[in-house]
Amino acid sequence: MILRIADLLMEIRGTDAAERLPNLAPFVVEEQHAKERNIICTIETGKQIAPESGAPALTSTAEGKSTHVWLTPEHCKIALIPDNGTPSLMQATRDWREIETDWQPCAQESYAVLNDLIMIAFVYSSALHGTATIHASCVSVGNEACAFIGPSGVGKSTHATLWLQHIEGAQLLNDDQPAIRPGNDGRVHIYGTPWSGKTPCYRNEKATLKSIFFMEQARSNSLAQLGSIEAFQQLMKATSLIGRDTITFKEISATQAKAASLIPAYTLKNTPGPEALALSHGAFTHSNTPQQ
Repeated sequence: MILRIADLLMEIRGTDAAERLPNLAPFVVEEQHAKERNIICTIETGKQIAPESGAPALTSTAEGKSTHVWLTPEHCKIALIPDNGTPSLMQATRDWREIETDWQPCAQESYAVLNDLIMIAFVYSSALHGTATIHASCVSVGNEACAFIGPSGVGKSTHATLWLQHIEGAQLLNDDQPAIRPGNDGRVHIYGTPWSGKTPCYRNEKATLKSIFFMEQARSNSLAQLGSIEAFQQLMKATSLIGRDTITFKEISATQAKAASLIPAYTLKNTPGPEALALSHGAFTHSNTPQQ
């Protein structure tokens, strides 16, 4: 199975997961259409992977699962451990081109683990191709888009919904993990991905990113434009990355620094109502994007 995500190709061998994971279906590419383009990574499923004996470099827990990461000069190894399920191991070369996992289908629930493994593989393999994945809600209007960024519960999805309700032509591009990539034309493109949190929005589409809004809840509404350095710092906080992996961290930092230098970014202190919408839409309308 070959997936095209953010105009990048990745191959998953040993399973046709799109039959069980409908979020992947819009991103499946016929193999004959992919032969002339480079595949950024290949995932082999059902492989035997030896567990690591030492302490992981990184451990995190979120959404009912734990993630352990080991870094060696040759490999990045990740253990994904659901609270009520079988652990799965993934081992990737440091350039993230060759990836193996011991995942095997055992129940419908196991495909959720495979979905997470594919997402991890995409995040870090695409990082080496000028792409970064951010925690954001993204709305497009025609061929332009804006991203609402902030911690869970700050009102990103609520604000995006206001756009969908009141701005003609607005549609949700992604509600959790859009991918961004600065292009050679001076524009930053933002893409839908197969991962959209609790909102089933899986659009294999892209738009020109025109504005970024860092959301803060407040008792009154206000908008303040940020400098590129502060925008970069805020973008990095919202970016998926392994901080101790210097290889991908360097590439992701370069991608986000370029994006921050090109895209107007704002702090939007907001209440969940139309007054905040007027501020964000006004900034979006008057933002300048580079011309080809």
